[in-house]
Amino acid sequence: MRPMKMRNGDKVGSHDDPQSLADVQKLWNQWEIHCLILASFALQVFLFSAAGVRLRSSSRVVGVLLWLGYMSADSVAVFVLGHLSVHTAAGHQLLLFSAPFVLLHLGGQDTITAFSMQDNVLWMRHLLGFASQLAVAIFVVSKSPWPDRRLLASVLLMFLSGCIKYCERIYCLATANPDRLMKEFLRGFNDRVRSIKEMQTIAREGLGSYLSSRTFTELSLNPAMDIMSTDILPNYDWSVSRDVFKDLYPKQIDPSTPHYRRHAYAFAEDRLWVCYQRLYTKAMFRLSPAGALLHLIGFLSTSLAMALFFMAGKSGELRRYSGPDVAVSIVLLVGAVTLEAASLVMSMFSREDLWRHPLCWSGNLHVIRCVFFVTCGPCADWLRRRWRKPQWSKTLTQYSIITGSVKRASGSSMVPRWIVERLSPGASGIEYIPVTDDLKHLVIKNLLDDKMMSTDFTSSRGEATLGRWWPDQQAPQSLSLSEKVLSESVKEVDFPTSVLIWHIATDIRFFTDAAGDASPADNTIICRQLSGYIMYLIFKCGVMLSSNSKFLLRKARDEIISLVKHGRQDDQGQHDGSRRKKGTAMAVQHLVSSQMFAQARSANAVPINPSTADILGDPVLPRAFRVAEALAGVSEADRWELIVHVWLEMFYYIAPRCGAAFHREHLSTGGEFITHVLVLMYSIGPLGYHPSLLQFGPH
Repeated sequence: MRPMKMRNGDKVGSHDDPQSLADVQKLWNQWEIHCLILASFALQVFLFSAAGVRLRSSSRVVGVLLWLGYMSADSVAVFVLGHLSVHTAAGHQLLLFSAPFVLLHLGGQDTITAFSMQDNVLWMRHLLGFASQLAVAIFVVSKSPWPDRRLLASVLLMFLSGCIKYCERIYCLATANPDRLMKEFLRGFNDRVRSIKEMQTIAREGLGSYLSSRTFTELSLNPAMDIMSTDILPNYDWSVSRDVFKDLYPKQIDPSTPHYRRHAYAFAEDRLWVCYQRLYTKAMFRLSPAGALLHLIGFLSTSLAMALFFMAGKSGELRRYSGPDVAVSIVLLVGAVTLEAASLVMSMFSREDLWRHPLCWSGNLHVIRCVFFVTCGPCADWLRRRWRKPQWSKTLTQYSIITGSVKRASGSSMVPRWIVERLSPGASGIEYIPVTDDLKHLVIKNLLDDKMMSTDFTSSRGEATLGRWWPDQQAPQSLSLSEKVLSESVKEVDFPTSVLIWHIATDIRFFTDAAGDASPADNTIICRQLSGYIMYLIFKCGVMLSSNSKFLLRKARDEIISLVKHGRQDDQGQHDGSRRKKGTAMAVQHLVSSQMFAQARSANAVPINPSTADILGDPVLPRAFRVAEALAGVSEADRWELIVHVWLEMFYYIAPRCGAAFHREHLSTGGEFITHVLVLMYSIGPLGYHPSLLQFGPH
């Protein structure tokens, strides 16, 4: 269709109209800087309101959105400041007033100072950025004559507030880096050892209550922060047993009650919540005398700057500037005061355990304490009890190699597999389930078990359970074939390989036994949950993972895929009842009916002390098949009791070996159940060293 022609010969609908392009360019030039400044402010509002979500969410979508917001906030603010340094168009002089707000935005929000621990490590880079951005901001502001003194005073006050905000962020990043955490831990190490000796003396000689000791109180020690600070040895023994705790607190809560267990986990959540505030926010600094004073100065200077700006507007001084420039400046001022006020209220109504931190109680600030407990204390406590938010995601990530292999075997998408697995974790066998009360109670119940406490089970990965199961057959030559298979699976191979073998064997037993078809018992469900979770920790999070373990995982996956595909070919044309099974259950059926399983089942010899070459060269599945058959030889009433205790030992074994970096990293992505359990292990279990931790307060 030809374009219509006007009388002057111009074509209607032409896309190369120079006048319209010039209008668009002129409009963009007028509003470009306004849009960028407002975008920077909008990102600050988003971070302030949404940063706390990552503490209680493990969603990848939430993590990506917060990462984009965190990274974009600094980039947009720096770009705005650079744009202002060359923005000298007539009629836009008031926009230079935005330069101090850029420093304020670069200082970040109290709810998030670092997105990950790498930001804390690179705190020197932020210090250098502050020096350069401050110089640029001073240059920008100096370009305007500022004829009105009230506007000049408002600019200086905003400079003060922005510098305070930026310096606070740098200080929080510097004090939360791993090197500083290690130094703080070592600085108080001697005190803790001395306190342990005092506690032992008090318990042994009956000198009275240990609560009167001056060096070792609940406020001065956070076992969760120790976990975040250093990789403490797994077999670290403070030579303090739970019997000493009972002597100190004979009339306290009975550890065997559900009430005790429930509050024990609540205690761990509270300690880890404090760790999160210390590592990734300004909350702990705000509670120090210097932090509270700087916060108040920043709030007052921002409020006074807004008041002076409005006074200049009433006197008619702002009439010389354009309306959009004035409107943007008002939005920035009101927004800054609102965010500062919200942050101030949030810090005042913070949790009571933060207000009881030694940083807040240092010095002679009796007036501040009195004012808080008279005004905000009861309100904060009432709000916390009425609207208690979750402090972590309460999810247990599961990784099943059989489920992932089945999806690989059936995948026929044109999209590359690594992209599919990134967008959909379920494509690789990842699943998220809630942490059940049954699992939490079983874990803490075993921590309080005298039989478990009598052995160093943090160094055992299943041997202690098998030794208790056959106490009269300790000699290797007296063990049956099934017992030799089980013993070999936990002793003769490295830990990740042992987990891989037991994981496959557990799934085979689960879907083969009658419990897998009907309503599973509690132990069978907990076994699969622990199995999938430990597989996730090792093969997805890299805990104790080696190149050999990666190779065996890939090898086992290829073997499963091969057997599943072969089983599907055999099933073609069959219409029996077994075809109703799908997914993992169907894959297990293919594995059990394979020739490899039959050969492993009929084997009457077990490799003794296999070499690394033997483990890497031989197929992986026959080892898992032999373990599954050995478990089938255990009586049905005891089988899952044995399996669950082996998995619990593996769970306690890997917990102290995850490393401080693992716990710090996952604390900002919803938290991990194993981190909470490790806090309990250091509090009431075999690694415990603090007597007052047995006295959990009401929540």
